[in-house]
Amino acid sequence: MEIKVDSTKRKNTAVALFGDSISKGLFLQEGKICRIGRNAAVIVAERYRLRIDNFSAFGQTLRKCREKRLFDTFLDNTGDFARKKAVIALGGNDCDYDWKKVSEDPFGYHLPNTPLPLFEEMLGEVTEKFKSHGLLPVFTSLPPVSSQRYFDNVICKKAEREQILKFFAGDVTNIARHQECYNAAILKCAAAHGCDFIDFRTEFLLKTDCADYISDDGIHPNAKGHLLIADIVSEYIDGKTAAGAGSFRFA
Repeated sequence: MEIKVDSTKRKNTAVALFGDSISKGLFLQEGKICRIGRNAAVIVAERYRLRIDNFSAFGQTLRKCREKRLFDTFLDNTGDFARKKAVIALGGNDCDYDWKKVSEDPFGYHLPNTPLPLFEEMLGEVTEKFKSHGLLPVFTSLPPVSSQRYFDNVICKKAEREQILKFFAGDVTNIARHQECYNAAILKCAAAHGCDFIDFRTEFLLKTDCADYISDDGIHPNAKGHLLIADIVSEYIDGKTAAGAGSFRFA
């Protein structure tokens, strides 16, 4: 996919990005946090000379953002919403579990960091909060998970393999299916509130070499994956501009 951008164009819109380690270009390698310098946010900012205020953080969840009043602080301290876009790219950590606790009692009752009903409820609340300030947020999909890689290289580094397999009833693909439910919740929220939804997940899944776009940890896009995300975001921006949408007009 080749994206051509007119370098003479300059955006007059600032973007507030609320995400997690993916939006920061972070990933895990041998238990260490590593960074992709030219991640999707950086590439898009360079292509459009766009200012992106990146409020993303490693381990960030929608629940943590609400508890830290991150959205409220942004809305209370932002003046000209006409020149702002807010992008919410969360959910990957919300659907994760405390694997050490699961390992200790694999047949017990365990909840993810943000249970799905609560996640859906909070998405609606956050969207309504932004809308009350005249700002319609843009949502992004979650990248697909490589269940086996995540199980081998992340979960089993912090929990007992056989115990976790009991929790999964021997089927590690439960990881990807569980995460898919959160992606569907994001899409439903966007549709219900008339928000834009940037779907890069489908492009990942349609690739026969999808695994080549995911880091060894199974959950974070690698440099190749971030370039793919940047290309899809660029198509979204170009499409909004071509349609004459005020949100992404060029100066």
